[in-house]
Amino acid sequence: MKVAVWDTYFRQPDGTTLHFDILVPEAASNFDTVCTYGRQYLARRGFSDAHLDASRCQFCHVEEPTELMLAAFEREGYYIVEMEDIPAALPAEPTRRDYILYLRAHYPEYRFADFRGKSLQEVQALVEQLREARPPQT
Repeated sequence: MKVAVWDTYFRQPDGTTLHFDILVPEAASNFDTVCTYGRQYLARRGFSDAHLDASRCQFCHVEEPTELMLAAFEREGYYIVEMEDIPAALPAEPTRRDYILYLRAHYPEYRFADFRGKSLQEVQALVEQLREARPPQT
C-alpha cells in the first residue's frame, strides 16, 4: 500500500496558521474525502466550522506507510502529521524558513510554491514586494 500526502493550511482565529498533512491510503485519495478528514481533525481541535478548499489543501506526494499510519487508517481512515503553527507576523530576525512560511500562510498563490534554489535575499525581497503591493490575506 502507498500513502497519499495532502499538504494543508488552516487559519486559526488568533491569526496563526496551522500547517498539517493529511495522509490517506492512495486508493482512497480524492479531494472530497481528504477535506472531510481534515474537517474532522480540525473539529477535534475545536474548529467545528472549519472550511478547507483547493487553496488550502493540495496533494503533495506519495510515500510508504508506517505502522502508526496503518493503525490510524484502520481506526479512522486517515492519519494527521502536525507540521507547525505559523505565526501571524514575522519574527524580529526572520530566517529563510520564516519568510517561506509567512508567504505560504498569507499569500495563497505561494502556499504550495517550490522555493528550492531561492536564496534568503530572493525570498525576503519577494515578501517585501508583496507587503508593499497588498496586505497579507487570511
